Amino acid sequence: MEQLIARIKGMALSPAQEWQTIAREPIELAPVFTRYVMPLAAIPAIAGFLLLAMVGFFFTGLTSMIVGYILSVVGVFVIAKIIEILAPKFGGPQDPDAALKLAVFSPTVAWVSGAAIIIPILGSIVALVGGLYSLYTLYLGVPTVMRVPQEKALTFTLAVIGVAIVVNIAVRILTGVFI
Repeated sequence: MEQLIARIKGMALSPAQEWQTIAREPIELAPVFTRYVMPLAAIPAIAGFLLLAMVGFFFTGLTSMIVGYILSVVGVFVIAKIIEILAPKFGGPQDPDAALKLAVFSPTVAWVSGAAIIIPILGSIVALVGGLYSLYTLYLGVPTVMRVPQEKALTFTLAVIGVAIVVNIAVRILTGVFI
């Protein structure tokens, strides 16, 4: 738990330095998902459920929480694959471990700030700012973790975001059938 909190603080307060630490660390898929992604992805899912339950939409909130949580966890893996595939086109190596690191740790602040959505209106603004900050941390991590040249880091980041948005929209359309 101490490591989790330290990583959250690092990504929130000094992401450039935290990316340098992350770049040097080994990473394993199962442990990083069970000890980092799954607990943090649960934060906005639970907060959203609580908000909907408080206003009388218990079953809608429950369904949204479950589907949203699963999509968030799976989304990290999908984004990692997108990063891995795109990196060579921008001068970086096709490195699955580095791509996984970038996909796992860049949404940290978005997940944590997602707790604020339990507060109507203001919470959404806080969550939005956290999400935008997470995009900034993604950009900071690109040259350090993926070794994409600095002059191509912004273009690479925008490409990853663009592809991720398209994938997210497609997933939302597909899962709209189930909600």
